[in-house]
Amino acid sequence: MRKSILLGLLFLMVFVTLFVNGCGQKASKDVVLASFGKHTVTASELEKEISELPEWKQDKYKDKAGREEYLTLMAESRMILQVAKDNKLDKDAEIDKQVKDFVEETMRDKIVEMEVDNKIKISDLDIEKYYAEHKEDYVEPDRIVVTEITFKDEAKAREVFDQIKNGANLDELAKEIDSKGESFGPGAGNAGKTRPFSRDSYSSAKTFVDTAFSLKPGEMYDDVLVQPIGDETYYMIIRQDEFMASRQQELSEVKDDVKRKVENDMKERRRENWINQLKQDYKVEVFENNIPADPEPQPEGQEEEVKEPASNPATDAILAKIGKETITLNQINKNISEMQAWKQDRYKDQEGKKKYLNELIEERLLTLAGYDRKLNEDPEITRQAKEYKDQLMLKELVKREVDDKIKIEQSDLEKYYNEHKEEYVEPEKIVVTEITLKDEERAKELYEEIKNGKDFTELAKEIDAKGESFGPGMGREGKTNPFSRQSYSSAKEFTEIAFNLKVGEISEVFTQPMGPNTFYMIIRKDEEIPSYQKELSEVEDDVRRETEREKKRARIEEWLAEMKKNMKFQLFADRIPEPVIKEEPKEESKEETQEKKDADSSTQEKQE
Repeated sequence: MRKSILLGLLFLMVFVTLFVNGCGQKASKDVVLASFGKHTVTASELEKEISELPEWKQDKYKDKAGREEYLTLMAESRMILQVAKDNKLDKDAEIDKQVKDFVEETMRDKIVEMEVDNKIKISDLDIEKYYAEHKEDYVEPDRIVVTEITFKDEAKAREVFDQIKNGANLDELAKEIDSKGESFGPGAGNAGKTRPFSRDSYSSAKTFVDTAFSLKPGEMYDDVLVQPIGDETYYMIIRQDEFMASRQQELSEVKDDVKRKVENDMKERRRENWINQLKQDYKVEVFENNIPADPEPQPEGQEEEVKEPASNPATDAILAKIGKETITLNQINKNISEMQAWKQDRYKDQEGKKKYLNELIEERLLTLAGYDRKLNEDPEITRQAKEYKDQLMLKELVKREVDDKIKIEQSDLEKYYNEHKEEYVEPEKIVVTEITLKDEERAKELYEEIKNGKDFTELAKEIDAKGESFGPGMGREGKTNPFSRQSYSSAKEFTEIAFNLKVGEISEVFTQPMGPNTFYMIIRKDEEIPSYQKELSEVEDDVRRETEREKKRARIEEWLAEMKKNMKFQLFADRIPEPVIKEEPKEESKEETQEKKDADSSTQEKQE
């Protein structure tokens, strides 16, 4: 029962629109499944609400136990909503203001849909006309395909370049180096072959792009190309494989894009014309000159001169009249001051305030037009507004009865911490230096170098600098951050071997599968960090969150129990009707189908 109570409240905002729609419905001859105060939940109401759920949700409540769970949530939620009404939250001024804002925003969306979106008709002729007038926007530029090998180590790049000059096959080398994960260019993962790209494709690699386009198909650049990108420098061997000349795209290739642009243009023009018409209908007058000019910037180092406040324009100057309504400078300054900081920046100067004034005028016009069309009485908008108000009422009630009644003292934090100390133990950790390769032979070569006296730290640093290592110390000269036995759940072999080493001990080459890839690792344990108990001061934020959660949970249960007692809440689960299980239509055999045909034929003969 605790589970249903907590679900009924903790997820109240999610479920409320499903559970409260049937409030107040009565069925004189219906089976009552729950009651509270003067209110009931009936079997037909339960079945109706479940039938309106998405099919995948209905499956959860298809048996009697599922229906009992849903009934509990439904009845508790309705009861809480009734308590909110008993507390006169349905007459709360702030809630009513939020609902009014919601209705007006929904009306604005609806009237734009009616007057703009629904009045746009796009013909094939419109699409063809736009395409003909904007053909230059649909020209596919020159593109090329390149095979490349890209290193972070210049010496390695020059070594491979010399091999190619001496007769080695570029395609085979590119494929081999890419398969080892040792190439870092745009063809990585595709045997060094790029996808077709234009001159605008790689804006941060201009040297590569310009050089690649200067080559002819089949021509290899006659040196190692140096390409800086950010803080890194790459060394590239490239050959142009294919040149695809610029061409005009056919309408059939770009029709969807053209249609979108035609639609947007039509909507923009329709909206602009309609808003201008509304300005005439509602006799809008605008007084932008009443927005004060921006103060002149002071020369650097000069103190700003203190001036008497200007008497004109007044801070309450009228900036616009819309029928009998006005928009003042005070209003827009107040509205802007209540926005988030990033949004305030858009409207901070005179031009920004003019822009905001026009946005506000348009908003008011759409709202007035919505009221004139009585969209506030539209059944769907009315339904949405009711649901939204119910949510706001429930949210406010939970705030008053739960959130505002929770007080957390230091003693509460200490109590929770002492009762859950085992959850705040920092596990044993280690630090490792590693070399991780995709090529087993290369890993074995390096291991032999280490056995023969090569410094492991320097070797890991060198391999990492070349971008040839793929382990958890990548980018850190092979040295990992401290990690525990739980840190790398998909690399159990690595974790087990690392924790079993002694400090300073180096492993042999071992295999570490990771998804479809296999890596070959050499590791050295550098440091052991023993497990220790964290102090309350280190985990106070987490402890506070958990303490608050526990107190809220306890308060929710207490409050629900109080409500049920006061409202004489009763649940009659034994009255829930057995759900009707729809039988799948039985597939007839060929013999049965033939028998039916014969019977039909015989009947027809008799009638004749």
